[in-house]
Amino acid sequence: MAKPDLGKPSWDAIGAPILALHSAIDRESLWHGVREVLANVCHFDRITLFLGHLGMGEARMVYTEPEIPEATRWFSERGKLNPFSRWIEAHVGAPYYLFRDVVGEPAEFHRTPFYQKFAKREGWDKGLSVMFWRGEEMLAMFSLYRAPEVEDFSTAELKQILEIGRHIEVAVTRVQQIHRDQNFRNALQAFTRTLPAPLLLLDWAMKLFFANPAAYESAAIWNFGARKARSYNPRECFRVPGPVLQVVRQLKTEIQAIDPRELSGRMPKPLEIPHPLDSRLRATISPAHFGQSSLARPGFFVLFKEPISLEEPLPPEAMAARKARALAALTPAEREVVRFICTGASNAEIAGELNKSVLTVKTQVNSIFQKLGLKSRAQLVSRLK
Repeated sequence: MAKPDLGKPSWDAIGAPILALHSAIDRESLWHGVREVLANVCHFDRITLFLGHLGMGEARMVYTEPEIPEATRWFSERGKLNPFSRWIEAHVGAPYYLFRDVVGEPAEFHRTPFYQKFAKREGWDKGLSVMFWRGEEMLAMFSLYRAPEVEDFSTAELKQILEIGRHIEVAVTRVQQIHRDQNFRNALQAFTRTLPAPLLLLDWAMKLFFANPAAYESAAIWNFGARKARSYNPRECFRVPGPVLQVVRQLKTEIQAIDPRELSGRMPKPLEIPHPLDSRLRATISPAHFGQSSLARPGFFVLFKEPISLEEPLPPEAMAARKARALAALTPAEREVVRFICTGASNAEIAGELNKSVLTVKTQVNSIFQKLGLKSRAQLVSRLK
C-alpha cells in the first residue's frame, strides 16, 4: 500500500472514495468502499472487515486483504487464541484499541503463541481496531495491521482513521438496514401467502417490524383479556405480550451460543407457549434467519392462535371482522368459489357455473381450506355466515 501524506487528507484525495462508500448497497460494495477510503487515509499492510455479529459473538462474515486461503477455517482457529476478544468483552462500547495496549509492545507480542501461529504468518505485529456498537452489541469492526519493519500508527493517523470511521459506521448501518428490510419483506411474503392468521414480525432488537390487523387484536387480548380488549383501539394500546418477549429473549440467547458459521443449519426450533392465565390463548415464536450471505440479523415471527372456536357465538362486529380477514386471505377466484359453496353447490355444480374442470374446483376448495385452517364446507359456512 502506498503511504499517503500524513497531513489531514484533502477532499480531492478522499472525496470520491467516501462517495463510493456511501453508495454501497451490498456486502461487496461496502467492503470495497471501506478498503478504498482507508487506503487514502493511511498506510497499512493488511486490512480486515468483520461484519454480522450477534451480541458479542464472532463475526459471521470476514473480509481481509491480502486474501488468506481457506479464510473461514483460518479465522475460526485464529479466534480460539485471539487475545483481543477478551479485551473487547471487558470493554463493551469502546470505540477503538491499539494492539500494543492489549498485547504489549512488539517484542513482547512476538513471544506469544498467537503471534507465532497467526500474526507472524499474516505479516504483522502492530495495528489497531475500530468498533461500532448498538447498545451492548457489536455492529461491525475493522482492523488495520502493519508489518514489523513499519512504525506503529501515530496519534495524528488515529485521529484521521476515527474521523473516517464515522462514515464507515453510517455505511455499515445503511447496508444492514437494506438487508433487513429486503429479507423481512421476502420472509413475510413467503410466510403469509397461505396463512391468514394473526402475525407479528419482530427484529433482532425485539422491535415491531410488521403486524397484521388480526395480530394487533390478538396482542390486545393477550395483554388485557378478551372482554377488556374490546374497549380499546388495538393499535393504540399495542405492545408485544410479556410472555412472548420472554421466549424471544430465550431464543436470542440460544442463537448467540451457536457458531456463526453454522447458524443456518442450527437455528432453534419454533416454540409454542400458552397464555399464563388463559390456556386457550397460544402463540408460536419462530426464528427467521436470512442466510449466511445476509447482513440482516435474525428476526422472530410470532403467530397467535385465535382461541375462539367456530361454534362459539360472537358479537356482530367481531363476526364481520372474522369474515373480512378470511376473505382477504383468498384470491378473487377462490372467493368466487366460496360464494357458490355458501349456497350449497357441489364441486360439479360450481365447475359447471364457472366453466372449470371439477379437478380445478377441487384444488381451489382444498386451497381455501388450507388458508383458513378449515376441514369441511360446514366449517367454512360457519366462518363466513
